[in-house]
Amino acid sequence: MAPFISRFLCGACQNQGQFMSSIATAFTNGQPFSATVTLDSLFKPIVEQLEQTQELYNETVLATTERNYLQNLLSGESGSFIPAEFRVPVADRIANHLLQSQGKWIRAALVLLSAGACGVKTQSVRQVAVAVELIHLATLVHDDIIDEAPMRRGLPSIPANWGNSIAVLMGDFLFSKAFKLLLASESIPSQTLLTRATGQMCLGEIKQLYNSQTENPREQEYLEMIENKTASLMSAATASGAHLGELDKNNVERFHTYGHAVGMTFQITDDVLDYTASTNILGKERGGDLRNGKITLPLIHLFQHDSAVKNMIHSSASLEDKSDYIFRLMTKTGSFEYAYSVGRRYSEQAHESLNELEKSVGYSDCLHSLHNLIDFILARQR
Repeated sequence: MAPFISRFLCGACQNQGQFMSSIATAFTNGQPFSATVTLDSLFKPIVEQLEQTQELYNETVLATTERNYLQNLLSGESGSFIPAEFRVPVADRIANHLLQSQGKWIRAALVLLSAGACGVKTQSVRQVAVAVELIHLATLVHDDIIDEAPMRRGLPSIPANWGNSIAVLMGDFLFSKAFKLLLASESIPSQTLLTRATGQMCLGEIKQLYNSQTENPREQEYLEMIENKTASLMSAATASGAHLGELDKNNVERFHTYGHAVGMTFQITDDVLDYTASTNILGKERGGDLRNGKITLPLIHLFQHDSAVKNMIHSSASLEDKSDYIFRLMTKTGSFEYAYSVGRRYSEQAHESLNELEKSVGYSDCLHSLHNLIDFILARQR
């Protein structure tokens, strides 16, 4: 199936803007999401923390060579400054390339907001937040190798610019930096949670590759896959913030449940956007999931309601001239709306967890932002 699907590219939709607007409204229970709610407004309670976190992130990414261990031991220095003789020029260029276009910082914000809800704004919190972003970035570099993706965040991907071998090593290097920061944070719970989440993410990717060969994909398999691939890191981020905030076991679990639900909602939304958003908005090629044989929820729903489409996809005929037809079928059968309804169920779980937290730890601007973040994710178009 995968080799054949790889020839499929989603066609343009003339009414895409109106379509996504109506979908976003449906996804937020019929209430249009306020255009005034932006990431900047969501991050307002942690703006100073986030700025310091971004500075640490930039410093860490640009430190492209680790100090010689013996020299570091003798000098007693532990900063990230790297002497010229220990630097690797190509790694410097890649690091600068990575900093040219950064993501939304949602994962780091989950750590900061969760800890912030407890009034904690320490260096350890910032170190864990950067570690989460670096783990995410490392997986993106490796994903681009697997997917043969030419673009990432609107720029050429690392493997496209420097080749697969260097991209593999750069991804590994980013992982090492993340774990170094986790050690520096001295937060054993965060170390445990994020190490486990990294393994789960790898298993999720393996499951996704395996499922691409399945002729009769099941929704439950998809949900288990994204639970590992995406939700594991977000739940580890919120639980880490709660541990750093020194909350009790029950409240840590509530933050963990929130992060899990947000991660599930985020990935389901992302999988719909792969069909519906433009390349300019996505910052990567549209239709990448189908091109790489990835089975996501809208396609599973379509298969269940139109066996002829499944047969067509499994046939040897080209689909390039039928891309608009497939898109219209997904719209007609309610595949996008169904995917959103599943995401909405998870979003309701997230809100419920926050409501329980408010009863326990009290209302705060950070918890309010976490509430709004759920709806922001539901209504996003990129």
